[in-house]
Amino acid sequence: MSKKNEGAAALAVLTVVGGLLLTGCASGNAGAGPPSRTSSPQAAAGTGAGGDDWPDGADASTPACQDASAATLAVVNTSLHEASVANGTVESVLPWLSARPDTDLGTWTLTGLVENTQTTQGTEGGYFVVFATDSDPTSPTFDGQVSAVGGASAAVTTLPPLQPAYVGPTDMDDVPAGALACGTQRSRES
Repeated sequence: MSKKNEGAAALAVLTVVGGLLLTGCASGNAGAGPPSRTSSPQAAAGTGAGGDDWPDGADASTPACQDASAATLAVVNTSLHEASVANGTVESVLPWLSARPDTDLGTWTLTGLVENTQTTQGTEGGYFVVFATDSDPTSPTFDGQVSAVGGASAAVTTLPPLQPAYVGPTDMDDVPAGALACGTQRSRES
């Protein structure tokens, strides 16, 4: 199966299993605006146009999927809490974030699984959120900025949206398939 087909299959499984699909993103400079990245639509779509742009703390020997640090998780969970207080929604806390260096975007993508009383009462069992950062999210002293990828993640957090927004191969693909694959892998390990 080609990488493109694997990503599409992962997205289809996540949509059915995960219910709603939410995404988000992070930047590496604390206090700076949302992360910027290449303006090339091909690179943004993950077609390999970038291919060699390793984010901070990653290189060819970096595992494709690994746990983000507690410091990175705290940044995202604080944002989820702030949004739930402001919006009056059910608070969600992510127990983990899967970190993946994305050479096409030149950032790390972070994927977590939101589970709360609303999702356990339904049939979804939770939904994935995806974020990105230019800083190494595996660092125990992470102090980078996190941004939301896609409108759904931006709606459940107070994180700024990734600018420019991720452009997927189709209108339904608002996050990189590799980020979803790491989230799926991590959720099976839990």
